[in-house]
Amino acid sequence: MKDSLRLDSHPVLNHSIENRRTVTIMVDGKPVIAMEGETLAATLWAGGYIALGRNPSTGHKRGMYCGIGHCYECRVTVDGIADIRSCLIPVKEGMRVQLEKRS
Repeated sequence: MKDSLRLDSHPVLNHSIENRRTVTIMVDGKPVIAMEGETLAATLWAGGYIALGRNPSTGHKRGMYCGIGHCYECRVTVDGIADIRSCLIPVKEGMRVQLEKRS
């Protein structure tokens, strides 16, 4: 996991990812390793997917903003269903994610 942006331990929570199970999801056709129990947004961020799409009005990049489902900036397509807020959905083995098409 050292190649990702994921924290592998937390100094305050005394939490380590060493014993957590991993799952593989597909993001735009590429395999991405996820930690069981984390949100899709956390997996995408850790995998370097910071910009998830573009604002349709301005063309500016969109990504995770609030992290609690209020802002809708982290929307992606999951298993063929569009406009899923990635901060609210847990990852699961084999999940297929499509980021919004870039212009």
